[in-house]
Amino acid sequence: MSEIMLLSLVMGYSGLQGTIAGLWLHRTQTEEQQSEEREEELLTPYDSPETIETHETRNRHQRDRDPRLVGWEFKLLRAEADLFRSPAVLQQACDEEAIAGWILLEKLDDHRLRFKRPIAMREVIDPQTLGFDPYRSVYGGSRRGWQRLIVAIGVLALLLPAYLSFTLVSQRQAPGTPTANPRGR
Repeated sequence: MSEIMLLSLVMGYSGLQGTIAGLWLHRTQTEEQQSEEREEELLTPYDSPETIETHETRNRHQRDRDPRLVGWEFKLLRAEADLFRSPAVLQQACDEEAIAGWILLEKLDDHRLRFKRPIAMREVIDPQTLGFDPYRSVYGGSRRGWQRLIVAIGVLALLLPAYLSFTLVSQRQAPGTPTANPRGR
């Protein structure tokens, strides 16, 4: 009877762990989706038809001069963790991007920085001489390795109690002995 009780407790514990892991995964996915939606709303400008005509006219005049010397290009530099919260890391990222000609335009949050540089810098700076891609969009390491480790630990935490309970029940019943009949027959 104690074996059945122990087995039911272990299985209940495994079910509880599975539920908690599922809720955590759902919350993580929801947060990522909401973050992407907020970013899209913040970074997508919607111009009126009058503004579009004004920009087209201005750009046409600039192209008539020298198209290589006119205009800016922009990029976002993202970090998967709150790396840009630290002033030292923020300064290091800005220094690295400055080597490629990028100028910090704004810090959007602790995950994202927006940079700009003149289009003419494409011809001035040789990407082969840099130690990184001048158009990179991710800064720092990835959290994917940590996420995989957490999933592996979670799977182990689910399977280990089941294996141990199976081993316990197997050892309690010696091979070749009949199992006890609960009805006494």
